[in-house]
Amino acid sequence: MPETAVTNDAYQVRVVGRMEGQETNNVLHFVCASSDDDVLTHLILVLAQCIIDHLLPVLSSSWALEKIVWKKVSPTLGPEIVSIPVGAAAGAGNAAALPSYCSVVLSIHTALGGRSHRGRMFIPGIPENTTLNSSLDTTNAMWAAIVAFAACLVTNFVIGDPPGAHAWSMCVYSRKIGGSHFPYAGTGFTAMKGIEPHALLGTTRSRKVGRGS
Repeated sequence: MPETAVTNDAYQVRVVGRMEGQETNNVLHFVCASSDDDVLTHLILVLAQCIIDHLLPVLSSSWALEKIVWKKVSPTLGPEIVSIPVGAAAGAGNAAALPSYCSVVLSIHTALGGRSHRGRMFIPGIPENTTLNSSLDTTNAMWAAIVAFAACLVTNFVIGDPPGAHAWSMCVYSRKIGGSHFPYAGTGFTAMKGIEPHALLGTTRSRKVGRGS
């Protein structure tokens, strides 16, 4: 049977890739804004399609999307589910990539101020030929693809008022507010209002080879 969700159920979604023999992770959070009879179809596969359509054509072939791992984390803890979307594969960009700890940074904005209500997403697998010094070359197709990916997230996961059917809100989660142990408190989630790509490259130290994911 499909996984179902009711309004205010929150899910943690982990986008798992592989680069230079080690795992990379992007941990995202979503809250159901209207009851959903199929979380896989209306959340996980929609997110996957944003990645497959916009990022895989330009990311380095040294990075591959392997799977998406997801579970309900509020108000109760659900089982971990592993999904391998159709189209998950290595990037189609140049194999010569920046080091594994270099990332494209996207800032996640909410309607509230303070560090607890801001988030970031770090995209790995940057081809060397898409950069100029410490930044993405904004005349390159890579930059256009990052902008399109951000727009895809906004289109699908910034909800209207009232929300439509099967609506999901991408959120920033604060462990300071909602706690660091499962299940999370619902007060820790703040809905995303926009996501901003940055041309200046970032560093994700946990992705250094030998340190982990």
